[in-house]
Amino acid sequence: MAPVSQSPIGILGGSFDPVHCAHCAIAQLALEHFALEKIYFIPAYIPPHKRVSVAVSARHRLAMLRRAVRGNRAFCIWDGELKRKGVSFTVDTLHELKKLHPDSQFYFIIGSDNIPEMLTWKKYKTIIKMTTLCVTHRPGHSMRIPPELSRAKIATFPSPEWRISSSIIRSYLAGNVSCRYMLPDAVVEYIQKNKLYK
Repeated sequence: MAPVSQSPIGILGGSFDPVHCAHCAIAQLALEHFALEKIYFIPAYIPPHKRVSVAVSARHRLAMLRRAVRGNRAFCIWDGELKRKGVSFTVDTLHELKKLHPDSQFYFIIGSDNIPEMLTWKKYKTIIKMTTLCVTHRPGHSMRIPPELSRAKIATFPSPEWRISSSIIRSYLAGNVSCRYMLPDAVVEYIQKNKLYK
């Protein structure tokens, strides 16, 4: 029987509405900085804090994500939240991933804008026990760690320092801006072909 991998695994969740180049850059920076075996991109079905802001269907978001990560052998997609449906809670996902990788360390990748928000997440204390929080700076957001997270395993890594966001891109796309170089080319082509975000 082959030994179970104990290599660290990165986790990058989000609505990916749409996935953009900063998502990919952050994942690559974390992969190299922490010497991760791979990174799971995990699209949310219904993000708990963005229940009214997901613009396109899970099917389209997953298709764009597949195109964005194609060609990088370390980038994987886990679609368990889409299959589970309902509101996508991180703690539930971590328990599912732990069953798949019982001996692996999880490195949970977040931007500094998510740090204060974490305190409102379902069972956040369980999340910080199960993972190392890998925090990258998001322009305009402090890297300060609140006292409630003082027991968390926290590591920082370089940021691309881009202000790009899915909401900005959606507004550009609505104005018929192609967003080339902000989005992977294959994602631009998919959006144009399917007339998304118009």
